Amino acid sequence: MKKLICFVAATLIANGNFAQKGKVQAAWRALSDYESTLAEGAPNISYLTKAKDAIDLALTNEATKNQPKTHAYKMRISYAQFQYNLAQEEKKSEPSIADKNERLLTAYGNVSLADFETAAAALDTIKTIHPKYLDKIMASISQSSALDEDELKFALAAQNMRIEAGSIASGKYKAKKYDEAADYFYKTAVINSILYKTKDTANFYNACISAAKAQNNDKIIEYNQKMIDAKIGTASNYDAIYNVYYTEKKDTVSAENILQQGRTAFPADANLLISETNIFLAKGRQEEALNNLKLSLEKDPNNSFYYFMSGNIYDNLANPKDKSTNKDLEKPANFDELFKNAETNYLKAIELSGENQEHKYNPLFNLGAMYNNYGGYVENKKIEKITDRVKYQKENDAKSQEFYKKAIPYLEQALAIKADDKPTMNALRLLYFKTGNEAKANELNNKIKMMK
Repeated sequence: MKKLICFVAATLIANGNFAQKGKVQAAWRALSDYESTLAEGAPNISYLTKAKDAIDLALTNEATKNQPKTHAYKMRISYAQFQYNLAQEEKKSEPSIADKNERLLTAYGNVSLADFETAAAALDTIKTIHPKYLDKIMASISQSSALDEDELKFALAAQNMRIEAGSIASGKYKAKKYDEAADYFYKTAVINSILYKTKDTANFYNACISAAKAQNNDKIIEYNQKMIDAKIGTASNYDAIYNVYYTEKKDTVSAENILQQGRTAFPADANLLISETNIFLAKGRQEEALNNLKLSLEKDPNNSFYYFMSGNIYDNLANPKDKSTNKDLEKPANFDELFKNAETNYLKAIELSGENQEHKYNPLFNLGAMYNNYGGYVENKKIEKITDRVKYQKENDAKSQEFYKKAIPYLEQALAIKADDKPTMNALRLLYFKTGNEAKANELNNKIKMMK
């Protein structure tokens, strides 16, 4: 009796396995029927529905869920459903769009991507759990070896998906659905890597561009990082991630971490160098910032912006302020050297700015302000333990007037670029009063009053 029970149980298990394998067979049969109706020009979608139901049951059973053919049919069925939906979407625009290519691109922009996603996931599953199956099929294609009908259809579907993923990405981009475009440029790159074991730099890059267009900070980080992880990253990938962390997410730890990685990988890149310089400046590490700018100028000796930044740092070192109160601190022992360096760099920045008025304005204003501030410092300097106070005060007044007069032409040029800039107008008005040019002082005063 026990042997009979065991035999019956074994028979039931065998029948169960056969039934599940029958689901895979049913999926194949329904898919084949659909493909026949498609070839005849009258696709019967009910066959695809039957195929989907059968393959989904096979994917829930232990006996068939991990078989490569099960996932291969899942991919083909889902992809066929996507293509059917795409054809329906294209028909919608026939009355309004005459050009077939334009119509197809529009359809790609509007079609639901759920079935394509499912097909891509099935392909990825095959790559993960049955890489030899995939390698065998792709190798047979490249070597023109014989494949059975199912293997050939799978291979053709996989190749078509690769092309279609790119078309979807372009369609979504055209429709300004940049989030989806980013995902599909990336999927195109991934499918290429699955099928051909290549690193699709162009589509990786397009994914990054689309993520930036979408202003999707998480995707900007994700896809730029994927390029880095794939060993095809450039300095711009590191810089893009840094800018999101530093500017958008205010995550300085992550920003500095990716920046350091970028500086290690691309030590000569100017953008990364400047980003690091800005961090040094934000942290008050001005000497390190200066060293970076010196390196930048070695690579790009005619860059007016680098000279302006250098001048600004020397200016700050020469004229330190208390961080909490913003009050002037005592001048450093090497003030004259620092002041001269600031002056030299500002002048060089003005010289190299050429016709670029935006670049020229900042060094003009800063140099004028530096002369003006130093004139005020000299004028108000305390006189202690000086025997001839009258002579000393006279010398100080003369020196302050010298710097006030040096400031005026630079601030006038700055005002010529930004004619309604109140800080420049107020600074000039006071300088005109201090240097005895009351006519110009009153003229500016009236102009400021009219602006209120």
